[in-house]
Amino acid sequence: MTKIQAKWRESKIDLSKLNLKTIREYKVISYPPAGNDVFDCIGTLNSGESINFVLKSERGTFANFDNEIKVLQAIKKFPVPKVIETGKIDNFTYIVMNKMDGEKLSGLFEENKNVDRTKYLFLYGQELAKIHKIKLDWSIAKQRDINDIPKSSVYKNLDNWENEIIRYLEETMPKIIMDTFIHGDFHYGNILWKNNKISAILDWEYSGIGFKEQDIAWALILRPGQEFMDNVSDYNCFLNGYNSVNDFDYIKLKWCLINGLLHFYLMNKNKNDDKYLLKLQNLINRLKNDIVE
Repeated sequence: MTKIQAKWRESKIDLSKLNLKTIREYKVISYPPAGNDVFDCIGTLNSGESINFVLKSERGTFANFDNEIKVLQAIKKFPVPKVIETGKIDNFTYIVMNKMDGEKLSGLFEENKNVDRTKYLFLYGQELAKIHKIKLDWSIAKQRDINDIPKSSVYKNLDNWENEIIRYLEETMPKIIMDTFIHGDFHYGNILWKNNKISAILDWEYSGIGFKEQDIAWALILRPGQEFMDNVSDYNCFLNGYNSVNDFDYIKLKWCLINGLLHFYLMNKNKNDDKYLLKLQNLINRLKNDIVE
């Protein structure tokens, strides 16, 4: 019997109102944490075939499901979910996709402390470089506020070190050129692995023509609870993989990475996680001063 995992928050849509066109019966078995509402389901297709699928529904205007649907249908050479059906419920767009097998790097590294992480990080960077070589006539990728320099109107009571890094970012801001097809959300939580290789690339709603170095930086930023990408050696493994397929501007990447790391520092500085904040601060200082391992 499949164990049903409890909700971690209430969804925006009422699933009891949802009548799927391609699936005649189903049940939710887990509620993966995500920016939008995500339901991991098992069910039966109209043909009678059993299926494990993922139902995604919007939580607000920040989502761009129409873009994700079009990208998933356009990308042919990458391991991405197949769109089974789409529609609207309670004015929110939903997508039904087949469930992709695999696990995240966080799980792989936690299960096996002796695993050769350099191999995985090399392949991780290499895959993003391949995405950046995709030639698609697409619209400009949706931009996050985090791509901009932190504003004192958002982050209050900045200390001397924080103001120093903001001044540095203001003085060294590079020219931003939107000329590359990007994934837009290529962090480890959206990449699944199986048999020592990438088995799925998820969440393409932020994809489009964008700033290549910003996309790389987003993959490298250390998230709370993450036990890798917390040192320059891991960065270098990822970037060596990227460089095996594509190139990038180091100066622009350095700026994007410091900017992103500072945003995460400021967003989390009142959450009593001093270890995480210290790691972020050390990474910012090493990058700013061009200290490499």
